[in-house]
Amino acid sequence: MSRLIIVSNRLPMSLEATDDGSYTLRQNVGGLATAIGPYHRAHKDCLWIGWSGIDPEQYSDKELQDIRKAYRESRCIPVFLSKDELNGYYAGFSNNTLWPLFHDFSHEAVFKQQDWDMYRKVNMRFAQVVEPLIRKGDTIWIQDYHLMLLPKMLRERYPDASIGWFLHVPFPSAEIFRSLPWSREILEGVLGANLIGFHTVDFSASFLASLHRLLPEIPVNEDGVVEMPDGHRAAIDAFPIGIDYNLYSRTARSGLARAMRRGIDEACGKSPRHRYRTSVTAEGVAATEASVPDSNWWSHYASEGIPETTLAKQAASSIESRSNKVIVSVDRLDYTKGLPERLKAFGCMLDKYPEWVGHVTYYLLATPSRENVESYQRLKDQVDQLVGEINGRYSLLAWTPIHYITRSLSIKPVCGIYTAGDVALVTPLRDGMNLVAKEYLACHDGRDGALVLSDMCGAADELTDAFIVNPYDIDMVCEALHNALEISPEESRQRNIRMQARLKVRTASNWCTSFLETLKQVSTPGMTDKRFRMDHHNEIVRQWDKAKRRLVLCDYDGTLTPLVRKPERARPTRALCKLLTQVGSNPDVDMILVSGRSHEIMEDWFSQLPVGLIAEHGAWSKNCPGQQKDVWERAKGLPDSQTWQKVIKPIMDVSTERVPGSFVESKSDAVAWHYRMSDAGVADAERQDLLQRLRRVVVGLGLMIMENSKVVEVTPVATSKGQAVLPLVSSGDYDFMMALGDDDTDETMFAVMPDSGWTFKVGPGQTKARLRVEDPVAVNLLMADLAAGVAQVPSDNDGSSPARFADDHTIIDDAG
Repeated sequence: MSRLIIVSNRLPMSLEATDDGSYTLRQNVGGLATAIGPYHRAHKDCLWIGWSGIDPEQYSDKELQDIRKAYRESRCIPVFLSKDELNGYYAGFSNNTLWPLFHDFSHEAVFKQQDWDMYRKVNMRFAQVVEPLIRKGDTIWIQDYHLMLLPKMLRERYPDASIGWFLHVPFPSAEIFRSLPWSREILEGVLGANLIGFHTVDFSASFLASLHRLLPEIPVNEDGVVEMPDGHRAAIDAFPIGIDYNLYSRTARSGLARAMRRGIDEACGKSPRHRYRTSVTAEGVAATEASVPDSNWWSHYASEGIPETTLAKQAASSIESRSNKVIVSVDRLDYTKGLPERLKAFGCMLDKYPEWVGHVTYYLLATPSRENVESYQRLKDQVDQLVGEINGRYSLLAWTPIHYITRSLSIKPVCGIYTAGDVALVTPLRDGMNLVAKEYLACHDGRDGALVLSDMCGAADELTDAFIVNPYDIDMVCEALHNALEISPEESRQRNIRMQARLKVRTASNWCTSFLETLKQVSTPGMTDKRFRMDHHNEIVRQWDKAKRRLVLCDYDGTLTPLVRKPERARPTRALCKLLTQVGSNPDVDMILVSGRSHEIMEDWFSQLPVGLIAEHGAWSKNCPGQQKDVWERAKGLPDSQTWQKVIKPIMDVSTERVPGSFVESKSDAVAWHYRMSDAGVADAERQDLLQRLRRVVVGLGLMIMENSKVVEVTPVATSKGQAVLPLVSSGDYDFMMALGDDDTDETMFAVMPDSGWTFKVGPGQTKARLRVEDPVAVNLLMADLAAGVAQVPSDNDGSSPARFADDHTIIDDAG
């Protein structure tokens, strides 16, 4: 049985010693541990290999053996690294060279031969740990920039292995990447993988540009697949990572997170009974008295033309008319995050819009990192100084503009900060994805709250309803911040619900599934042509969102649900019914299930769903556009089924007697011989004989033979899925059309679709479709994403919106 072997710099668990001298493991939260951890826990044969996080020189051999045993019980394999190895491989080449270079901070990059040598040595160390564990059929998934040489090392040892590699940070432009002295070796190392993944299409394009520039001798085909000299293929694509949406939305409603939010609201004067109002009012009165010309007891010092008396009077005068607001940011203290630029924009806003003085508080959580590195020390000094300058200039006795927190917090307090934020200010100068923006939206599930987001991070491609800014443009960020503070709760809630609908689909779990499904596809011969890539996905979503009326034609068996040995076991699940309802219930979407199933089964399984039905390859239809509601209609011009079935069924019955496990299915206008549960060799021989016997009689009866997956079926010549959907496709009513199917009967649908339509073949085989996906899992993920694009904003009293926070900080279930 094939397994997944995950390889990353760090393991998803931290080691803790107990009082009795044994060791336990604690699950980490965030990053890879959250994204891939659930898959690792759910699949008991999945292994995870990574650095242990400990110095082996501090432990005896017996203790190291116990540590290995503790990790092994959680299916983790530790790699032990010495201080010198960590300094060269991790602190040196990974963090001092690749990190700044990949984030477009090439001036911060350090190029040392000894660091490169250690990077290569440690990648080889990882290879030596992985190699003995690999079995035939295993999939190896390597993570991030720390292990860019490992794919090639494993490929040389296991030429047929299925290997994936994913980069969790940006990939730089070809001009920047070529400045790396070992750039060719890095590219060759990564190209050892079958699938090379990035967060965005732009990062994929940058990688391909570097490939063309530095390795022009290696060909890349039109499907984005690299033909390697050793014979294997490497596909390049984008897979935007998500978060565990439910984890953050649920944690935001925890008692601790709610208490944190209450405390912030009270400290910032959002609570109407708080001492803040009394204090600010008193300070305003005092400022008014101080304005009297002969007053001599108030300080008259001014700062750049804004006397503190003016600040105090402004804050006091608007205390009844302006609601207090909170801005939040959660970041590592890193030069890529744009903290100085962000603080300058906030100060600019207070200066340009002084009405916010006393009424907006900025909670800045900046966790220190790499504190022994000079560039990070300089950054910390700069941020400290800017915070001090803004607080010193604008503070009142009862109000401080910036609450600056420089320590790490656990997930519940962080969610409390998120929920308290009326605005999230997320403006990195460069970032691969940036999950803070997604975490903020999850904590505001169904609620108002505005997001100001940098266009220099991957999240901006998905969260298009945010206030998108250039983080280097201080004035632009200032204006966006002001607009975000002024936005109405209704508009911000509508924006959020649109973004949240997509985030609920594009989760960390689905990201993991999507990458592994694609890796399986590109590792399978005959499945790489016409592969559905992220650039296709983005274009489909763009057209879907823009369209006024949409048509979706979808096969059922093998397309929406996997093929099963017994057809009756393919009944739709609750999750699939919910998905079809989400797509079909929108008045601007006509969702049609086009199946070879009998219309009796289609009625039984799907009649309660808001979808049109076409059964028996077009012989029957119900609830399609233009039809009478809830009435099955038989196609015109069909021969009498009772007459011809008396001839065909006995022929198929003979095959049933000859092949154990096979059976005949009689429909109103079709007869099918199923042999999925039979011995393949016996069934195939009988299939050839059955086809010859059927061909001698079908022509004279106006019938045709169709061969599908483990099925031989006879239907009238006058029916096909293509003929059934042609009136819809040619009606001119739709500006978006899509058709999906898995077998030869669906090719007739693809044939009648216009060139502008989107057609999908599910699985292997020759096809007229434009694109190919691996299996029904990929179809369901696409459908869910499209359903999110037509998500309706629920009204406050329709019972469909999620629980929300009330003004008194209690949880209210809108459903009562």
